Amino acid sequence: MLKWSKGELSFERASKLEWLETNGLGGYAAGTVAGVRTRRYHGLLIASLYPPTQRTLLFAGTDEQVNDGGRVFNLTAHLFRDGTVTTWTQPTEFCLDWCPKWLYELSNASIVKQVFMPYMRNAVIIRYFAKASRQMRLSVRLFVAWRDHHWTMQPVVPFEVREGESHLVVQAGQPLQTVCHFAHNGDSFSPECRWWHNFWLPTETERGLDDTESLFCVGTIVKDFDGCGHLDIVASVEPVDVDEVAELEERERKRRSRLVARLQSDHPLLATLLRAADAFIALRSSTGTRTIVAGYPWFTDWGRDALISLPGLTLVTKRFAVAREILLTFARYISEGLVPNFFPEGGDPPAYNTVDATLWFVLAVYRYLRYTRDEETLCRLWDVLREILFWHLKGTRFGICADPKDGLLSWGSSSANEALTWMDAKVWGKPVTPRSGKPVEVNALWCNALEILAHIAKLLGDRETEKLASQTAAKAKRHFEPSFWNSERNCLFDVLALDGTPDSSVRCNQLLALSLPFRLLSPEKERSVLKVVESELLTPCGLRTLSPKDPNYIGRYIGPPHERDAAYHQGTVWAWWFGPYADAVALVEGKSSVQRKVRLLLENFLRRHLRESCVGQVSEIFDGDEPHEPRGCFAQAWSVAEILRAWYERVEGKLPPPLWDES
Repeated sequence: MLKWSKGELSFERASKLEWLETNGLGGYAAGTVAGVRTRRYHGLLIASLYPPTQRTLLFAGTDEQVNDGGRVFNLTAHLFRDGTVTTWTQPTEFCLDWCPKWLYELSNASIVKQVFMPYMRNAVIIRYFAKASRQMRLSVRLFVAWRDHHWTMQPVVPFEVREGESHLVVQAGQPLQTVCHFAHNGDSFSPECRWWHNFWLPTETERGLDDTESLFCVGTIVKDFDGCGHLDIVASVEPVDVDEVAELEERERKRRSRLVARLQSDHPLLATLLRAADAFIALRSSTGTRTIVAGYPWFTDWGRDALISLPGLTLVTKRFAVAREILLTFARYISEGLVPNFFPEGGDPPAYNTVDATLWFVLAVYRYLRYTRDEETLCRLWDVLREILFWHLKGTRFGICADPKDGLLSWGSSSANEALTWMDAKVWGKPVTPRSGKPVEVNALWCNALEILAHIAKLLGDRETEKLASQTAAKAKRHFEPSFWNSERNCLFDVLALDGTPDSSVRCNQLLALSLPFRLLSPEKERSVLKVVESELLTPCGLRTLSPKDPNYIGRYIGPPHERDAAYHQGTVWAWWFGPYADAVALVEGKSSVQRKVRLLLENFLRRHLRESCVGQVSEIFDGDEPHEPRGCFAQAWSVAEILRAWYERVEGKLPPPLWDES
């Protein structure tokens, strides 16, 4: 459990601390500890209407007021565009237990509030537990919207409210469509049915985006207390009986408790990470299988992100059936030897604009096999694994092809507007780091994929494929070190251009040459690369994407979209690289260095970061410059996954034994 006392919850602090609840469908609830909405993505019910996509803000927020017989207390605050800030009551305590909870000690009463989303339901439940020494009234005003979560709401849609006993139906549009159902056990409901205007979203101001919106006020639920009691409010896409609330809470408590119990570790930070990991496993309705949401609030499922995240989110957590589903689903969509980079939200065909997601797929299959020894699933995957090998050898989309001269993988497109590696940011349609040619991390993955495919072919008795993969692996590995070695910097070049010109930018990508199962460098060069990475790229929050010594380095990820995109991979720190770093230290320096360096690094990071930004979650990125402010998505799948994997496999030493000789 993470806990904050009253002294830690000034309005400035509490309005920057965010919380997240998810429902296993890609839907979510998110807000600040202060209750003030500061982003367009803050809301109590952002439903995923076509999981994990079509995220729609329905229940935007509340205005909570308590009259305890002596004073009136506002438990939530609002910011308006003219600079007005409504009065706010500081919580006595906030904690992240199995769900977010607030405690308010008032003059004549105490109130505990908790918010949670039931699993596989587009619903949110708010529970208020009150203990009053005299008569007390709790009033909860409800605000709704009906918009894509990427937009802001404007008062152009007519809303109507139908009231029943302990039940409300909000409708909108022409013709009317049901937006949201509310159920409650309040004593009364007072309809308001009017727009509130000019809510200010300051985080959107910082991001250079539209920062003002209007919300429709449905009305106010009122509950009177004399002694102990509770008020339950349910908002949902489908009708929910308020009498179900206690059962839904008990069911969700038990489900989350079972998830934590899967990982047998006494470290309290791991329990928090396990709860964080659950947020990213979601249903994909188009396939009927589970998938991995790349990040909240704005990403859905992306191939590369899902496959990098899979070991930490599903293998370490012993959710092997989920891992199997994800691998088999991606295998169904392999086309011309490529794994989809993403599935468009509109239902269009998958996009295959990636050079490395397929190689991460092969590595994920290997890691799945190492944890499960599931040869039955391996046999089901073998045809597509062979397809991957053959297409990469003869050539596929975007000019992706193994160079017959050295066996290394290259890509180059007739279009100059492609960015196929994980460094895929664009500004005004042009890649910031195009990296066409032979990227170092792609070829580290390629050499490892060839070795893995050769060993799998041998295991399954496919001698022809084994020979082809082995010969190509030997050629590629033989050329890897001499091709990429930068003797001036004693590390690796980042890219070899199509004409052979090397890019000497010092980036984190070279770390994959040290951290994957099969070795590619001499021990001396491994140590040299690790030394350069640690001295120029390693920070307390992850690895920089570019050395601060580089003239193209950008130390802060701030400003409007084009400025942030320009900085995305030009010095910005990514937390997911903690995983490859931990692997590299373990493989190059051994267990003692893992305990001396990696354990301390991860513990310090988690102790601090789990209590900042989105509490209990790990952010996508951080500024390259100190103090390394968290940026980007406030909850990122591969950040959580790779830290969890690094701790479990390397710090605690629980990595299953290898399947074969990996020297």
